[in-house]
Amino acid sequence: MLNWVIAVCMQATEENLKMLSETGIKAIEIPGYLQINPFRVSREDLKRMRELSKAYGVSIVASNIIYPPDFSHASNSENLRRRSIDYTYRLAEAASEIECPVLVWGSGKARSIPLEVPPDEGRERNLLVLREAAKAGEEFNVKFGIEPLPRNETNFVNNVEEALKLIGCINSDFLGITADVRHMIREEYDLVESLRMAGKNIIHAHLADNNSMVPGRGIIDFHRLLRCFRAIGYGGAMSIEARLGENPWEELRFALETLKQAV
Repeated sequence: MLNWVIAVCMQATEENLKMLSETGIKAIEIPGYLQINPFRVSREDLKRMRELSKAYGVSIVASNIIYPPDFSHASNSENLRRRSIDYTYRLAEAASEIECPVLVWGSGKARSIPLEVPPDEGRERNLLVLREAAKAGEEFNVKFGIEPLPRNETNFVNNVEEALKLIGCINSDFLGITADVRHMIREEYDLVESLRMAGKNIIHAHLADNNSMVPGRGIIDFHRLLRCFRAIGYGGAMSIEARLGENPWEELRFALETLKQAV
């Protein structure tokens, strides 16, 4: 029996919510820069999305891709850096409006350090954004999960050890780690050992197989993986972040069966 809430990463449209509900999936993770972007989305829009998700019995457990593609936390432009900080605060407020408890601090392009910026300076600029995230998280009861990403997506925070160092610098209950197993297998020496090292700092998880398809369509040992999540006491949601192809209904049913058998 699965001990975790299983969600799917997709937009919270009526069509998608209906599909998830009929598939037996009761949670969703939405793209933040599209659906809760505080610079574009009104409070009325947020209210409608919250009511629609509740009507289908699908809870919004997290939001990923939270920054628009033109953001740059570590830019030499003070205006761009200020925009990231202002947006982060207002994003947490928007997440609270739809009762979304976790914001995934991924968005590799936004946090990447430009070539013209010294690495130490870029790190400090990213830390300013994360400090604002922790402050906003405490005010609006929303947690930010730093997601280690592979080097082809960003040059800042590629593994669990680096994420833990950032968390140690800020020391907030509203800052943790999003463990994305598909990304982690590319950068961690041992996926399970890295999960154990992250331990209680993990506040959210992304599931996909090594080929970016749903669990069971590749080579990841999900039995070993889920056993590790249980051993470290992880009790949060797990979002399937994978390519669903032309038949998402069938792929999600296959993924759920794979995860149930892997427990």
